Amino acid sequence: MRKRLLYVDIHASFINPTRSLLPIALMQACEVTFFGPGHVSSDVLARGLPAFIDAYGPFDVAASNTLVLFAETADPVRYAAAVQGSYVYEGPQEDLLFLPIIARQFKALTLPRLAILLENDFYNWTERERDWIDSFADVFVGFGEEFSPYKSELPNLMSERFGHLATDIWSDFCRHNQSRVASLLHFVSDSEIDLSPLSLRPNLWSIMGIQYHARGVARDHLAKGSITPVGDTKLRRVVHALKKLRLIRGEKKWIQKALNADFAARIASTRYSYTCGSGLDMPIRKFFEIPALGTLLVCRPFKGFAAAGFQDGVNSLVAEPDQIFDVHHDLQANPDRAEKIAGAGQRFMVETHSLNARVRDLAAIVEAVSERRFAGSQWVEGRHTLRPFTQGGQA
Repeated sequence: MRKRLLYVDIHASFINPTRSLLPIALMQACEVTFFGPGHVSSDVLARGLPAFIDAYGPFDVAASNTLVLFAETADPVRYAAAVQGSYVYEGPQEDLLFLPIIARQFKALTLPRLAILLENDFYNWTERERDWIDSFADVFVGFGEEFSPYKSELPNLMSERFGHLATDIWSDFCRHNQSRVASLLHFVSDSEIDLSPLSLRPNLWSIMGIQYHARGVARDHLAKGSITPVGDTKLRRVVHALKKLRLIRGEKKWIQKALNADFAARIASTRYSYTCGSGLDMPIRKFFEIPALGTLLVCRPFKGFAAAGFQDGVNSLVAEPDQIFDVHHDLQANPDRAEKIAGAGQRFMVETHSLNARVRDLAAIVEAVSERRFAGSQWVEGRHTLRPFTQGGQA
């Protein structure tokens, strides 16, 4: 029997598709009931989370995320404005003012509490964020220790303009709380699969997204060989400029959809795509989007690349950015090998990092948490694995 999950969140979309996919994955993994602004009426919000649980419970597990939980100590009006500036939220604006109350009520729950952190950047967390999240939840779903290196393990960190802001707070936290961390990665939906063979694609290379140092170096080396990789649409820069001039206020659903569709189409038009996880070596979503779209992933690997199941020369290619032109010549000279690696990468996404795969992972986590036998999880050779539980509750 599926577990009953109470998911406390704002019904709002973000440019990163993981936010929209996560509720769908949870709905397939559990019997989910939603609570929060945009999910229930203003009257229901006003009655509070405990009253909602009395009316619609019982529940086996309660889950939320930092968009809700970090609202507890914020100025409600300013926090509501910040949410509307980054997310598409179509509910009553005044309902966002309930967020600090909802956060405190979630904190007080006696149900097993999950904090889902897949939307978070951990690199600049301070003790404040660590202490907040520690007090709000019993189990944390996010990048585990295999994907969370210390700064001393990041030789390229200071190549990034934000390198000086990085801390070891999350890296320490997930190691010291191993039995409380469910290690999960981004995932892709069925709609992100493109079956076009490389031979029919009109463009050779793409380098998408923020120009982290490695991506910039790769772009420069391709340019020296008279290759101009496909990059982001100019619409992204236009939208940013219009927001800065306050000619567009807040997020617009049509803009998010247009940017995400264009992003996928640009990658799918190319045979090979280079990416990296910045100097932080993070497992960002592009590592999953590129092979899902049938494009051959060429990359500087993130920390935990092999643990997540990526294999150099099998389902991806590992290369430093200054090696990209040599990689290009090799791939062009061996098109069958390129097709084989790209195909293996796409199958790997479907089997291990798709929506259906993550449904299985989430169901296992929620079941173990609800039965109070969760002792942490990790990735080993491309498999999400629950750590063994002992009677003392430790792995």
